Amino acid sequence: MSQFTNRVTEMLGVETPVVEAPMGWIARSQLASAVSIAGGMGVIETSSGELPAVKE
Repeated sequence: MSQFTNRVTEMLGVETPVVEAPMGWIARSQLASAVSIAGGMGVIETSSGELPAVKE
């Protein structure tokens, strides 16, 4: 695998940025946590209209 450098890799101190897309209705805390624990950047989606649940 080839290594590359850009602003994201430099800012975050990672070799390969792996970002989970904020996929509606599936990107909840469980998925974001699993991605983060695995070394990626987990994202919780907020477009489903469940903002109170996201805040909780």
